[in-house]
Amino acid sequence: MAGTARARPRGNVTPLPSGSLRVRVYAGTDPLTGKANYVTETVKLGPKAAAEAERVRTRLQRQVDERLNPVTRATMNQLLDRYLEVVDVEPSTKARYEQLIRVHIRPAMGGLPLAKVDASLLDRFYAQLRSCRERCGGRGHQRHRTTRLHECGERCRVKECWPLSASSIRGVHWALSAALGYAVRWRWMTHNPVDSVKAPSPVRSKPTPATPTEAARLIKEAWKDEDWGAFVWTAMTTGARRGELCALQRHELELDAAALTIRTGLKRVGGRLVRQDTKTHQQRRVALDTETVQVLTALIAHQDAEAAKLAKQRTLEFFAKHVG
Repeated sequence: MAGTARARPRGNVTPLPSGSLRVRVYAGTDPLTGKANYVTETVKLGPKAAAEAERVRTRLQRQVDERLNPVTRATMNQLLDRYLEVVDVEPSTKARYEQLIRVHIRPAMGGLPLAKVDASLLDRFYAQLRSCRERCGGRGHQRHRTTRLHECGERCRVKECWPLSASSIRGVHWALSAALGYAVRWRWMTHNPVDSVKAPSPVRSKPTPATPTEAARLIKEAWKDEDWGAFVWTAMTTGARRGELCALQRHELELDAAALTIRTGLKRVGGRLVRQDTKTHQQRRVALDTETVQVLTALIAHQDAEAAKLAKQRTLEFFAKHVG
C-alpha cells in the first residue's frame, strides 16, 4: 500500500564463500554512530546447517527482544572518552585514571571493539606490563640520539625493560573495571570481562620507622626553622599524614582540650593544590600530649606576630604610596 512504511526484516541468513552461514538480526540504531546495529553469528557448514541457522536466528531475535544484546559496536577509546566525561571520583583519583588510560590502556587496546576485550586479552595485557611498561615483549628498546638518518654509536643504545609496578597495574585494573562496568550499565557490553580477571596482589609495605636517636636528630635539624620544626614535631606525635597537616586550620585546633580534628587533606592535582576528604574518607579527633600543645601554642603566637608585622608593613607602604 502506498505511503505505508515497510517493516525492517528481523534477520536473515546469508551463505559465505566458505560454505558457512552467517545469521544477522537487526538490533536497533547504534546510539553513538546513528547507524543500524546488528547482532551476528556464524554457523559452520554441515548437513544440518540450515536448521541450526534458523535456531540461531530465533535465539538472537529473543536476545534483542529481551534487551540482552549490546546496543553499540563502540571501541575502547569511545568508551573511555564517555567514561571520563561522567565518572564521579576524587580529583586526584580521576587524574590518576586519566594518566593510566593515556599512557597504558589506550595504546594497548584503544582501537579494539568492546566485543574483543575479554579476560584472555586482559591477562596477556597485565603480563606484558609486568615484563615491560612499554610492552616490548622483553626485547628492549633502541634509543637513538637523533631521529635523522645516522650511524649508531655510543649515544645510541638499547634501553632495558622497565616493568610496571604492581600498584600501577592494580590502578590499570581498577580503571578498566570501572570503565567496563559503565559499559555494562549502558548495555554496550553484556558482561564485564574484568570480573573474570584476578587483580594483581598489592605490595605489602615494610615500613622502617626512625629510631629514637634518628628521630631526635631529625627534630633537632628541623627546629632550625620554627615553622618546619613544629610541622615535623606534630607529624611525629600525631601520626597524621602530611597532606592532612597541611590542610589543618585553626578552628580545628582545640588546644584547651588538648586535641585536634582532622577533616580534610591537601593533594596536588594537575599542578595545583586541592582540598579533599582524607584518604580514609573519615574525620578523626586526635589527642595531643602536653609538649605538642606547647609547640602549637608557640607556633600560633609566632604566626600572629608575623601577621601583625606584615600588616603594619603593608599599611606603611600604602600610606607612603597614596598619602605621600
